Amino acid sequence: MIAGIIVGLILGAGVSYAVFLSLIRKKDKLASEASVALTRAARRATSEASQLRLKVQEYEKGEREGSDLILLFPDIVKMIFAGKDGDEVVNYINRACQNLLKANESAVFLADRAGARLGLSASTGLSEVLGKRVNLGLGDGFVGLAAETGRLLSRSGLDKESVLVRRKMIMSDIPGFKPEFAAPMLVEGVLYGVITVGAFEGSGALREETLRALAAVGAAALENVRLLERFGRTSSLDPETGFLGKQSLESTLENELERVERFGSSLAVMELHLKLAEKGDSVKTRGVMGAAAKHLISSLRNIDIGIRATTGTLILLLPGTESEGIKSVTGKLGGEIPLLKLDDGSYVGPVGIRSVVVQGGERNDARDLLDRLRAKESMEFEGYYDA
Repeated sequence: MIAGIIVGLILGAGVSYAVFLSLIRKKDKLASEASVALTRAARRATSEASQLRLKVQEYEKGEREGSDLILLFPDIVKMIFAGKDGDEVVNYINRACQNLLKANESAVFLADRAGARLGLSASTGLSEVLGKRVNLGLGDGFVGLAAETGRLLSRSGLDKESVLVRRKMIMSDIPGFKPEFAAPMLVEGVLYGVITVGAFEGSGALREETLRALAAVGAAALENVRLLERFGRTSSLDPETGFLGKQSLESTLENELERVERFGSSLAVMELHLKLAEKGDSVKTRGVMGAAAKHLISSLRNIDIGIRATTGTLILLLPGTESEGIKSVTGKLGGEIPLLKLDDGSYVGPVGIRSVVVQGGERNDARDLLDRLRAKESMEFEGYYDA
């Protein structure tokens, strides 16, 4: 009996120990799980604190960049508007791309006066890709698409464009030229050029807004330059016709030929020889030339240029006009000008017209081109007039 009691006590003690050991293990497991959970929570809190710290740093950096823009932008605007001509304005705009936007790659394209083509005028970090002479039409590539639509484009947002637009852009894009943004310089629908930027340093929360503002400033400055050029020409206008005087012929033609090379657009040069203006007295000459010039001014586009080369000769510079176009213009003017009536009831009379067309991209000298023009055979047009 005593042996049975002892065995029972031993078994009871063993069971009690097993139960106690199980409880200890369970508590250890719960404690371990709680420790793991606390560790995970601590790591999450550390990560969140780190992310919060980065956000605070980004916010502080954005504030500093905003302050820098507030300080820098007025000076840059003054600098851009101080440009004496289009090329100087463009160089200042290109410099601003580095100072304001921290862009290591930038290019500024100027539009021709017709707003139909773009020519590279200044660039940074892209000499191996773009070279010196680059010109393209509206809708050609990323740059041409921005010019055609009048919208600031980002390369990351091109998926919003239609498949056809993207396909055309890819086919006509400049090889190796991949700017991140392209901003057109527009004033009341008139295109003055496009700014492209890429390869930025750091982040830029205000990048698009700054680029849009820079494009607006650039467009306004280029509009001012164009207006000043127009007003500057008034000092050398011929009083009888309102056209430029003969002293402006070579310099004006040289400027237009430079645009032909830069933008790849054509230029037609036309000479009109009014016979009665050279045969008559000063009153007759004044009447003939004045009537012809008045008719031309009402007929020509605002981008066309008229120059009085001699007593009875007018030169017309017609940007963007091809061979077929000059034929049409010749026929129209040849049929209309001889029949213009003067105050005394007589007519302007016979006119001889000859022309030459310079193809886009060609390099020509003004004097050589004028020699080529004078060597052309003149087409004679007559009307019913009083000699």
